[in-house]
Amino acid sequence: MEQLITSIYQTLEDYRADENRPLVRMNTDRIRDWINQFDNELRVPILTELDSIFKKRYCSKSKVKDFLDQVIQVLTKDFNFKSADEFLKNSDFLNLQPEGKSQRIMLSLLDELIQEKYGLSLTDCGTTSKKYSIYIDDILCTGLTLISDIIEWSDKDFNAGKKNKQAVADGSTVLVFAYVFIHEKNYYKKKAEMRFKISDAVANNHKMYQLTKIENRTAQNSKIDLIYPLENGQPQNVIDYKNEIVQLVDAHTQQYNRTSPEEFYRPEGLPTKEQFFTTAQNRTIVENAFLQKGIEILRNANPKNTNIRALGYSIPSLKNFGFGALCFTWRNVPNNAPLVFWYSGGGFTPLFKVTRGVYPIVNFNFVVNPTTPDDDLPF
Repeated sequence: MEQLITSIYQTLEDYRADENRPLVRMNTDRIRDWINQFDNELRVPILTELDSIFKKRYCSKSKVKDFLDQVIQVLTKDFNFKSADEFLKNSDFLNLQPEGKSQRIMLSLLDELIQEKYGLSLTDCGTTSKKYSIYIDDILCTGLTLISDIIEWSDKDFNAGKKNKQAVADGSTVLVFAYVFIHEKNYYKKKAEMRFKISDAVANNHKMYQLTKIENRTAQNSKIDLIYPLENGQPQNVIDYKNEIVQLVDAHTQQYNRTSPEEFYRPEGLPTKEQFFTTAQNRTIVENAFLQKGIEILRNANPKNTNIRALGYSIPSLKNFGFGALCFTWRNVPNNAPLVFWYSGGGFTPLFKVTRGVYPIVNFNFVVNPTTPDDDLPF
């Protein structure tokens, strides 16, 4: 167990290290204290899987900076520019999120990068033209942040007499998304939502670039590389919790005279071949452990926000235990990840010390990323 703790620490060592605040840093004591909150027989399987998962899904600050450099190089080539300088001067990097959110941090990193490598700054970008409108962010889970940002951006002026969505439609600008992680199923849902809420042009004509595409569909060949438990063998407390969620969702969606299908459990036999966890058996152990502990946390904390579920933030119209995301960066653990990673409350100490925006998480009773009135229901 100690070897696993040391290995995990070596992967996560730079988590929030640039903030110069010892209380938010990762250390072996924090990992040890966290795992000791689980039953003894679960500890080694959980640490074994997290050691493997973090090596694949933790993006350090240097890796994110490398990703941004790759974005510049790939787009320079794809859009047929002779140099990165020329590309940057024809590109407007969108700054749509509030202070403390991932986009602002990544834009700051980008500014640092292009100053070091190209002798330019973000203020130089887009000075020749705004032929490319580039939206960068770290993680797309439910996609609520993306859709709210792009709806707002689409109705702003591109120039006198022309909105951004019109500029996309007539080719005056090309909308580009660049993410470290995207969840495949939810990206396609957001494309459909763009068509419904903005325009066909924005939905169809944008370009998406990503470092890692996470398969969270339930198609026959999907890797299902997130937390998504099986139904078989679940105890009564899980069944009771599931029934509570069903009642909440049905109460929420009755105003639309429709409801959503149940998506609590992954289908038996999927994935057909385990490629993300080290073994199928360990996958089941970890999924059930995180579900059980998440329910326990919620029972003890009793948060007011019903969108917070055992396996992470969800939206009111969906019948699930939470999103179950397994992706992390040096400064962000998404609220769509299981509560065991980030939720401070109910007497539980999470693995990561997190903030939402500029606010530290103590007991997560406020609404993050509030949904629009239809709550993504058409999709």
